[in-house]
Amino acid sequence: MRQNSALLIIATSIISFAFGPKNVQASENQIISFPVRDADFADVQSCALGGDDSCRKCADQGGSNVSLMNYTILHQALEKGGINATIKPILSPNSERSRKMVANGLADIKTDWAFNIDNNEAVVKTAPFILAGELEKGLYGRPGTDQFSANTIIHDAKSLRAVSIRNWRLDWQVMEELAPKSLSNAATVKQMFALIDLHRADFTLLEFSSAPDMGREIDGIRLVPFTGVKVSLPESQHYMVSRMLPNADVIIGGINRGIAALRNEGFIRRCLVNSGMVNQRVEGWRTLNYTPQPYDEAGLSVPTN
Repeated sequence: MRQNSALLIIATSIISFAFGPKNVQASENQIISFPVRDADFADVQSCALGGDDSCRKCADQGGSNVSLMNYTILHQALEKGGINATIKPILSPNSERSRKMVANGLADIKTDWAFNIDNNEAVVKTAPFILAGELEKGLYGRPGTDQFSANTIIHDAKSLRAVSIRNWRLDWQVMEELAPKSLSNAATVKQMFALIDLHRADFTLLEFSSAPDMGREIDGIRLVPFTGVKVSLPESQHYMVSRMLPNADVIIGGINRGIAALRNEGFIRRCLVNSGMVNQRVEGWRTLNYTPQPYDEAGLSVPTN
């Protein structure tokens, strides 16, 4: 009898979750703090405070403010998931500081890779809003005519000298999988560009830009991608939620419902493309590292076109 009662309670809970009220009040006027790095803060704060919600539509192409995209997806996911809350951007110097702020309850939600969330008991992760293998990067080198210039067709990276930043855990992992001739650690992005410009390294991994040549430039040093090849990032991104956030379970449930709806509507894909995180011009390029086809939480293959 007790077993039947328990089964009834579980079934009722599932039905209530799936078909319950569409509007879930996390709490009256609940504020969710969202740490944003200094370079992106002004745009995110302007969008959060402005009365015009066009900045939360991912409608503009060629944008490069990833924090604004992450804010936009979170805002729309909360709304789609029936959570009545306001997101408040707060300033943070870098991702590591933001991670500590969320873990210590000084901030509520940030975006992060799964491996930065899974072993942290102070936080909880949502469903992925970016799937493993969905993001891609190019092998960026010098434009020109030297032996390993970016307009040279290559088949692998084994004869090339690579440079990256060791603290960029996922990039470094992919670099090691490519097995280049050598792999150097740089202290900063500027130093990476300088080492390639000085012919002490042949390439690094960078996001494809929206420029005609998809190039990127720092301090007058311009790098462009090797034509026809790319890598994919074999990890998913989630929203990291502080366990100290009031009504955290309710909010996470709402975000998960919202992510599923936004994915199904194509909104997340549009955000990734228009923000430059996904470049449709390289869809036919060969992926040099092994990454499984992106899958959703139900194990279904997700189309990327």
